[in-house]
Amino acid sequence: MKQTSLFVLLLLITLLGTGAASFAACSATSLTAGSGVWGAEAYGTDSSGNLDNILMQVTFVSGGTFSGTEWQSIAGTITGPTAISGTWSQVTPATDCQGTFKVTSPSTQTFNFAINNANKGGSLVQTDASYTIAGFMVAQASTLTCSATTLKSKEFSLYSNGTIPAAGGLVTGTGEIKFASTGTTFSAVPSVSLDLGAVGHFTAPANGTATVVAGCTGTGSLTVPALSQTFDVDLVIVGTGNEALWIVTNSGDNVTGYFLE
Repeated sequence: MKQTSLFVLLLLITLLGTGAASFAACSATSLTAGSGVWGAEAYGTDSSGNLDNILMQVTFVSGGTFSGTEWQSIAGTITGPTAISGTWSQVTPATDCQGTFKVTSPSTQTFNFAINNANKGGSLVQTDASYTIAGFMVAQASTLTCSATTLKSKEFSLYSNGTIPAAGGLVTGTGEIKFASTGTTFSAVPSVSLDLGAVGHFTAPANGTATVVAGCTGTGSLTVPALSQTFDVDLVIVGTGNEALWIVTNSGDNVTGYFLE
């Protein structure tokens, strides 16, 4: 019995040691590795208590600076795409995989981030006073090149969250969508699932179009006939082309979402 307990203890120590060693994969250049391009999405409330949704595509470079594009929807008022720039740094030691990036132009936003040990994704939180906003970030693979056919024949799971006043306010959604061989049209497989709070939950067909450009951003539209509404979106392609972050740009609506192949 004692031998068994000792074996289990030694095995646990070994596993913990292996886990610690495998996690220490970050370095001071983690954000700039590969293409240095990351997509980020966050949501929460701003200093006035309004729903605040953010989408960004950021290119981090050595020396602690970045540039990129931001879309932001506050209480249904959308701004962007807006050119942004700022600074970034990692804590010491960099192997702790955490740091800060700060948008300094055209306005100030400060985020703390934590990168996963594969250097392919992470989480972030806005630290400006009176803001309660959190989200995630995903690296764009250095091998990814985007074009109009990037999404062709791919099937994605869909997630969305936000407010649609015409549909009763708060809304969440999930489902599967599949792009045609052209990569420019898609349809639900076979439907999307929508929860409209007090209005109720239902499943409905959906379809749409999308256009992707060389910089791995794009535009699209998602039509849900049951709501008698079409949602225009701007999107950022990340990963190896197997993920996309998006934000609804309709005036009055305030929704962000995520595609995962």
